[in-house]
Amino acid sequence: MKTQKTFRMPDAGAIKIYDIEGKETSLTPNDELWGQNGCYVVNPMSFTKLGKQGKAISESSTWKDGLRTVLDNNTGLVWEVKSPKKGDANYFQDTYNWKKAKSAYIKELNQKKYGGFSDWRLPNKDELRSIIDYSKTGPCVDTDYFPNCKSDFYWTSVPYKMQEPFIWGIFFGLGSGICYTPLSERYVRAVRGGYNKNFGKPDTARFKDNKDGTITDFLTGLMWQKAENDRMDWYSALKNCKEMKLAGYSDWRLPNLKELNTILNLNYDDNWWYYKEFFPADGLQPPLLHYFSSTPYEGIYAWVTNFCFGYDGYYANKKAPLLHRAVRNLQEVQQKTSVLFTFPDSGQKKCYNEEGGIIKTPKQNERYYGQDGSYRNHPLSFTKLGHGEEILNDKADWNKGLRMVKDNNTGLVWETKSPDENDYNFQGHAYKWEDAEHFVEELNQKAYGGFRDWRLPNREELRMIVDYNGAIPAVDQKYFGDCLPAFYWSKDPQMQDPLFAWGVYFAYGCAICYLKTFYYPVKAVRGGYNVNFGDINKYCLQDNNDGTVSDLNSGLMWKKEESPDLNWEEALKYCQELNLGGHSDWRLPSIREIGSLMDLSFKDGTWFHKEFPETKTKPLGFYWAATTYGDTFGWGVNFQFGFDGYYAGKKLGHYAFRPVRTI
Repeated sequence: MKTQKTFRMPDAGAIKIYDIEGKETSLTPNDELWGQNGCYVVNPMSFTKLGKQGKAISESSTWKDGLRTVLDNNTGLVWEVKSPKKGDANYFQDTYNWKKAKSAYIKELNQKKYGGFSDWRLPNKDELRSIIDYSKTGPCVDTDYFPNCKSDFYWTSVPYKMQEPFIWGIFFGLGSGICYTPLSERYVRAVRGGYNKNFGKPDTARFKDNKDGTITDFLTGLMWQKAENDRMDWYSALKNCKEMKLAGYSDWRLPNLKELNTILNLNYDDNWWYYKEFFPADGLQPPLLHYFSSTPYEGIYAWVTNFCFGYDGYYANKKAPLLHRAVRNLQEVQQKTSVLFTFPDSGQKKCYNEEGGIIKTPKQNERYYGQDGSYRNHPLSFTKLGHGEEILNDKADWNKGLRMVKDNNTGLVWETKSPDENDYNFQGHAYKWEDAEHFVEELNQKAYGGFRDWRLPNREELRMIVDYNGAIPAVDQKYFGDCLPAFYWSKDPQMQDPLFAWGVYFAYGCAICYLKTFYYPVKAVRGGYNVNFGDINKYCLQDNNDGTVSDLNSGLMWKKEESPDLNWEEALKYCQELNLGGHSDWRLPSIREIGSLMDLSFKDGTWFHKEFPETKTKPLGFYWAATTYGDTFGWGVNFQFGFDGYYAGKKLGHYAFRPVRTI
């Protein structure tokens, strides 16, 4: 049965959500900043790689494997893939003036039946913009599907009617629509096909005035607010659209940049960039006719379109008082719900007695119940990923495309090291702490794995992949076979002594620090379900005024007051019998959990948070964990020095501890 090929207006990309400071965050529909581009998924960008005669080929295919064209599954447009070979008709470095681009170049492609077709053409402005991914820059496309794309200007077929003979194009460094003289030597990307031949053409037949203050665009599937709004900042515009009740609808939102530009009248009829019949602009005075989109630029700005000159090559301060026009989808829109961060278990599965003997998992009210191996909250869980976060099977290795590993609990995506000593991210390379940032910069310059948002992990993020099951190195080798039993740098300096920086020693899994001038390996990270987790400037502890303190970043609740010093077994029993704050599911924390309670900012001259003022630092500052180290010793942390690489002799000593529960 033949599949119906329906045009869908593609989203602006995998856009992140930002707070008022321009930092990545997560939101719910009740938040003030809800409504920005990253909150909605309508038609996610989607492409298919094609080979000879337009036949679909493997998503891992490159030019050498026969990749020649790419199908946009939303629009039906088929795009030329540029050749890396000098001398080829479509060599990616070749430039053309506009006349040669639309005639000689296109003619040669068609004569040679590039990709098996002879109906190639120069794209119009909206067509060329449709492949832009505004979550990326330099270039702002998915380079897995559009390799060899230049961060430069590409011609469209559309003249700039306000100032002829200038011609419209798209700057692929940022994604802006601007124009140049036709004599300029610029780049070209040809197109063919399409599910709707009118896409990008100035055709008023696609609009309908519903006589209720709304305009329907049947081509894009969007309904627009007809009237203007008062000038306001971006945050107020988001709120205004979210609270708008118009024509019986309450799902209005601020349009993304791709959507906003579909209502520019590129014919410039009557010296007007609006479709005046449908979008009157009474009382508006040029030149400041900038309209906000919901699409952010680098977190701190918002993309805008100028309806005075037709440009969208602008990004504006979110606090600027600009115009906006609300939009909604004719079809139901999927709101992008944030995946919840879950604090991962330690990985320990065995249970022990106080002498280190392995025992059967104890049941509740039995001796040793409540130790790390006796409960499962959020078991360690990982997914292997290839280029562009393609999901791979668990048997995949470097030779089969493994480039990243996702922690399904935290959402953090970890770089997989190369086994080839000639590669820039060879697993054996080591760096001084200051040079570690340069390595991450190189990862981003090369768009490792298809991404440019790699960073050094903070100490807590790095601790999240430690597997405390007793193996060396202390990771799941199935997913992190590239990890050495060595110290790895984190981004966090040791705030008490600036000569040192924190990291994790993966031979055992302890978090310690070393001189910044020493050479150690680095494992880069990106993403994460909670961008505040582990950030020494973003601790979020809440005193519940009932003897408990909640850590809103980790999802853990702690007993506020101190408990009596007890041995390991007694501490386990104390936690099991504790009833506090209306909760009776207290337990002794795992080593990963108790380690997360360190205040690495050292802002008050202590390694503990002020919400726990009675924390014991003398004589040892040692606090029990429920985790066993080396089949014998009890893991713990030291609030006198900030380390979690401590273990106490045979669990018989009497030490402090802090009960915990999962919120």
